[in-house]
Amino acid sequence: MMSKIKSLNELFEIRLRYAYDCERKLVDKGLPAMIDAANSPELRSALQHHLQETQKHVTRLENVFSIAGAKANTKDNDVIDELMSAAKDSGGNIESSALRDTALIANGNEVEHYEMALYGTLVSFARQLGLRNAVGLLEETLQEEKAADAKLTQLAESSMNAKAARAQSAD
Repeated sequence: MMSKIKSLNELFEIRLRYAYDCERKLVDKGLPAMIDAANSPELRSALQHHLQETQKHVTRLENVFSIAGAKANTKDNDVIDELMSAAKDSGGNIESSALRDTALIANGNEVEHYEMALYGTLVSFARQLGLRNAVGLLEETLQEEKAADAKLTQLAESSMNAKAARAQSAD
């Protein structure tokens, strides 16, 4: 059984471990699987770019742990597990490549929204705890997550959703 959380610092470290687990799982499995399942060259490129960014997020989080005087450990993150499972289902259960790409974008947006919430909270906690150097690192990652979300949305709205709709009407 987990012991009671008694300070903002403890809560910060727990959320930091969730973020670390999330980013490591995305680097190890989540994003590579989405890249493999994607058909559109633009989507594959966006996901590959974000994989490179996510590798930097892992390193930044390790620096934040150091700034906070904590050991870089993960705390199993059930939320990211569920989101990655949904993306795996999209990759494996949708035959139409256009529809699969659209579903993968939706899955990616869901992951980005979760990460934006997580990093927004971490920024706020780090600021309150006076961890100025950590704030900058976390804000940098938060901005990259927002940009990745915007890129996926732009891909969906500029072409992917329409391709998926056309593919459906052709069936």
